[in-house]
Amino acid sequence: MPDGDRLDAVRAAHGLAAEWLLEAQALITGEFRAPLTGVTAGTENAAWDELHVLGCLSLALDPMDDGPDPAVRRNDRLARLLTDPIEVTFTSATGEAPRTERLSLDEIVAAARERRATIRRLVDAYRAAVRFVEADLDRLRKEVADPRHRAGAADRGPTAPDVPAVRLAGLEREAAADPVGCARPGPWRDALDGLADDLAAVPRALAPAPGDPDRRTSGERRLCSSVKRLRELAAEAAREGLGDGGDPVAALDVDGLLARAAAARGASPGDPAGSAGELETALDRAAAQVDAARRRLRGRCHLELGGRLEAYRQRAADEGRAEHPDLEQSYREARDRLRPDRFAVTAASRAVRAYQQAVNEVTR
Repeated sequence: MPDGDRLDAVRAAHGLAAEWLLEAQALITGEFRAPLTGVTAGTENAAWDELHVLGCLSLALDPMDDGPDPAVRRNDRLARLLTDPIEVTFTSATGEAPRTERLSLDEIVAAARERRATIRRLVDAYRAAVRFVEADLDRLRKEVADPRHRAGAADRGPTAPDVPAVRLAGLEREAAADPVGCARPGPWRDALDGLADDLAAVPRALAPAPGDPDRRTSGERRLCSSVKRLRELAAEAAREGLGDGGDPVAALDVDGLLARAAAARGASPGDPAGSAGELETALDRAAAQVDAARRRLRGRCHLELGGRLEAYRQRAADEGRAEHPDLEQSYREARDRLRPDRFAVTAASRAVRAYQQAVNEVTR
C-alpha cells in the first residue's frame, strides 16, 4: 500500500477509535452513579478497564505527539505507523508494568470495536438491572402507600415504627447502591419477597377472625412463605430429574418453631414481651436459613444443567458438529436460559433437553 493510502487508513482508523472512546466514556459517566457497591461496582470497574484498553488502542494510532521535540517525535511516530504491525502499549491503572503488543491495523480496529461492544453490554446490563429492580420496588411502594396499610400503621400509634415502610426504605438503599446484584437471586430478592408477602396480608390482618392465619406475626408469615418457596423449588427440581429428590425442609427443623409460634398466638396476653421478641428473632433467623437452602438448591440445579449442556456440547464437538446451524441456535437458547438473572429451573431444563435432543439428531 502506498504511504499516502496507508496514512489515510491509519487516520481513518484513529478517527473511529477516538469516536468510540468518547462515546464509551460518555456512556459510563452518564450511567454509573457513585457510590456503587457489590456486583454493580464490579460491573462499573470492568467498564472502566475496557475503556482504558480502548484508550491505549486509540493512542497507538494517534500520529500526533506533544513530547519535548514534537516535530522529530511526530516524524518517528508516522514512520512506525506506516508499517505493520503497529506497536501498542497497554498501561495499567493498578501499577502493573506496561505490556507491549504488535498488532496489524485491522487487528487494532477489531480490538477497539470489541472493547466498545463490551462496554455497551456492561452498560446495557446495568440499565436492565435498574429497570428490573425498580419495577419490583414500584409495586411495593404502591402497596405500602395503600390506605388500608396506612390505617393499620395509624392504629399502632403515632410513635410506633412503620415496619414495612422502614424495610422498603432499606431495600431501596440497597437497590440504589447495587442494582445488578439485587437483580440476581440472593438475600435482597428474598427480603423483597418476604415484604411482599407481609403486605399482601395487611388487608385481612386489620380485622382478623380468631382462626385467621393472617393473625400470624411478620416473622411467622415470612418463614411460612420461605418454606413454601423452597418446597416448590424442590418439587420443580424433582420433576426435572435434578437434585436428590429429598425434602430440603426436613433437615431445617422449622415445624417445631412454627408450632411454638402458633401456640404463642393462642396464649394469654400476660406472656412476657421479651419471649415474643425472642420468638420473632428465631423465626426471622429460620427464614434466612430456609432462603439460603433455596439458593443452594437453585445453585445446584444451575450447576447440574450447565454440566449437562457442556457435556453434550463437547459430544457435538467430538463429532465435528458443534457449529451446525441448528445446534448453534439451540445451544445459544440454552445458554440464555442459564443466565443467572433469568434462570428458572423448568425453562432452563427444557432448553438443555432440547439441545440434547438436537445433538442426538445430528450425530446419528
